[in-house]
Amino acid sequence: MTRRDGNLVSLWQATSSTYSNAAKPAADTYDVVIVGGGITGITTADILLREGLSCLVMEAQQLCFGTTGGTTAHINTLLDTPYSTLIKNFGLDNARKVFEACRHGIDQIRSNVLELDVDCGWKECKAFLFAK
Repeated sequence: MTRRDGNLVSLWQATSSTYSNAAKPAADTYDVVIVGGGITGITTADILLREGLSCLVMEAQQLCFGTTGGTTAHINTLLDTPYSTLIKNFGLDNARKVFEACRHGIDQIRSNVLELDVDCGWKECKAFLFAK
């Protein structure tokens, strides 16, 4: 089992079986090679495959067990860097683009869950940000 950040085992890692794929790549040439088999890499491959491109996902360790495996699966538009800092450093228009990208990501995940009928406990809730 891959340990998250070398220290902690996440809920997902502790309760799921290890994925193993010893198969050699099916082709010699691909339109796109994606490095990293986390939620971003796998989602990118899915989108590109739907567009008719051939993809190879390369993962050094275990699919979805690095950063993705260590998450709480709480998806939101609140980032580690506050929007006020993004506005100060990059301007309001760019901060708005970051928000829209986060929102689009959530929409993409929701769409995949519903379209693929993924039994993952998807639930939309309000989020609150509190000052210390």
